[in-house]
Amino acid sequence: MKTNKSKFLLSSMLGLIFVICSCEINPTNSFSTNPIEVKIASPSKAPAIALFAHLNEENVEINSVANNVVAYLTTTSDKDMVIAPTNAGISAIINKNAQFKIAATVTFGNFYLIQTGKDYDKTLNAGDKVLAFQEQNVAGKVFNYVYGDKGLETTYLADVTAVKTEVLTNESLDYDYILLAQPDVNEVLKAKKDYSIYANVQNDFKTKSGGKEITQASIFVKNSSDKEAVVSTLNTIKNDVDALLTNSSNLLEASKDVEDQVFSAKLGSTKEELKALIDDNNQLGIGFKKAKDNKASIDAFISTFSMGATSEEIYFNY
Repeated sequence: MKTNKSKFLLSSMLGLIFVICSCEINPTNSFSTNPIEVKIASPSKAPAIALFAHLNEENVEINSVANNVVAYLTTTSDKDMVIAPTNAGISAIINKNAQFKIAATVTFGNFYLIQTGKDYDKTLNAGDKVLAFQEQNVAGKVFNYVYGDKGLETTYLADVTAVKTEVLTNESLDYDYILLAQPDVNEVLKAKKDYSIYANVQNDFKTKSGGKEITQASIFVKNSSDKEAVVSTLNTIKNDVDALLTNSSNLLEASKDVEDQVFSAKLGSTKEELKALIDDNNQLGIGFKKAKDNKASIDAFISTFSMGATSEEIYFNY
């Protein structure tokens, strides 16, 4: 009996240890299968990746024209939540009295500087020719903040798609460096085998700003929307983003019923390529941080647009 009792106690202890260890090693990092209950809009590509588990839902609008999404930041908007360039959302609140508050940032920069191999000294310096985009918007402002003192000869096109098209179709392209954003960087590098990544712009921004980060796109919530539903949705998005960064295979599982063409149109690339970019040091810049906890970085980012520091009143508290 004593032997049996000892075996029972040992078995129980081992079982308990197994359960404890299992919980620590295999936490529940699964995406939400419940639909988003509020109306939300986002630009396509990187910002929309935060909604990867909800691409086919009725309340989720993903628009290929970013300005169409920014236009929802008005006093009469029918959207409860809008994912928009952080600077544009804050500007709408301050300058246009948009009845929204900034709740969280979900995109922290996906910009890379590509070298074409034409620069003889292989160093970004005075006189080098650069092809970039969005001179008056996020990409251009960030680029100018980080590299504007180098005396570069920079040509700006309207957007990243225009740059990608120019690079892939112009056989006589004459630039030393090209500013692009993921996942378009990946497409260009596959087509141009002699091109390579020269700089991670996010890292250079952080160095120049004293440790601050690019707060590229954020979630803005409407003041009059049901707070409980909004907070629930924010928690859902955070859970999904955390699950994606913990296990990128969640992207494939969540989108298995989304047609490949629809997926690419909304998120800017194929499922497998986006998964690979997440696995490769999160080159898409996806994350989730409460805005009110990241005010210093938000202020540093919008200062590149000559905007002053934000006030506490524009932040959503939850």
